[in-house]
Amino acid sequence: MPQDAGLAPRGLPPDEHLNFYRGQLRLARVLRPTVITAQSGSDYWTLEEAVYFYRMSLQIDKEEGFQGKVGHETHRKRGLFNPRIASLVLKHVPELKVTVDVSHWVVVCERLLNQEEDQNSLGILIAHVHHIHARIGTTQASQCPEPLNTAFAAEREFFEGFWIDIVKAKQREDPRCRITWVPEYGPFPYHPIGSVQTHGEVADSEGMRLEALFNSVASL
Repeated sequence: MPQDAGLAPRGLPPDEHLNFYRGQLRLARVLRPTVITAQSGSDYWTLEEAVYFYRMSLQIDKEEGFQGKVGHETHRKRGLFNPRIASLVLKHVPELKVTVDVSHWVVVCERLLNQEEDQNSLGILIAHVHHIHARIGTTQASQCPEPLNTAFAAEREFFEGFWIDIVKAKQREDPRCRITWVPEYGPFPYHPIGSVQTHGEVADSEGMRLEALFNSVASL
């Protein structure tokens, strides 16, 4: 087995990152995946480097037999780490698909993304959504420990509204489309020490709650 390169291997310019990306896809082939999420790119790349990387990643997907299966995550420290840069990349690489996790963007921007310029970016993003990481976050942490606590009512309203917008948009595009998602609540340090519920309990309860919500929207 190859050594784990970690979440963000250091010193990888785009071409080296592309080689690493190709290698990871080849390792994944044995699993016969139908959906792949890639934490890809780097927040210190220029726009030109990011656009080059994502364009070439699509070519690699095609060459390795994964065309249309990979979503690049909107993750902190990665190439799509904030709304502005992601919008620019998507305009230059319109075929790119994303795994959307705006809890990272809310932390990076230190605000709920409900301003006019934010809505423009989210509108661009929705057309590219391939998979959803359905996790409610806050402006100070990417994971809310108690999503149903009234203290987080504004956060819950924002995130659920955004996810519902995705479901509605995808159904307008194709009423028979399949939308995949996961309630991605992780352990410490994502989940605060001393929380009322464990991260697993939050993930399970949110999974059931959001499944009912999404099904109700999809049935309209």
